[in-house]
Amino acid sequence: MKIATALLTSALFTTAVSAEAINTPAPTAGVQAFLDVLNSGNGKPMELMTPNEARQVLIGAQKGAKLPPAQVSEKTIQINGQSIQLKIVKPENAKGVLPVFMFFHGGGWVLGDFATHERLIRDLVRESGAAAAMGLF
Repeated sequence: MKIATALLTSALFTTAVSAEAINTPAPTAGVQAFLDVLNSGNGKPMELMTPNEARQVLIGAQKGAKLPPAQVSEKTIQINGQSIQLKIVKPENAKGVLPVFMFFHGGGWVLGDFATHERLIRDLVRESGAAAAMGLF
C-alpha cells in the first residue's frame, strides 16, 4: 500500500509540475527582444550619464516606435498672473467635450519633457478616450 501511495503521489506531483510549466506565462517575442536589448549591458548606466545624455537615451528609446495618431496642440493659460504653457493631446478625430487628465512626467525636473513621454501620453489618450494636458515647465 505504501508503494502504491508513493507512486500515486509521485505521479500527481509530476502532473502538477508539468501542468504548471505549460501554463507559466512568458513574454511575447517583442517584449523578449526589448528585455534582451535592455539586459545586453551595452549602455552606460543612467546614473553615470550627464542629464543631457540621459535625456537623449529617453528620447531615443521612442524613435523606433510609430506614434499612435492624435491631435496635439499647445495652449497658454493664465493663473494668478502666471502664464503656463500646456501641451494638449486628444484622441484622433475627437469631437466635443472630453474628460481630461493631467500628465505629470517623471525625471525630477531634469530628464522628462514632452519629447521623452510623448509615446506614453499618446497611448494613454488612445486607450482611455480622454484628452491629456501636460504643463511645459
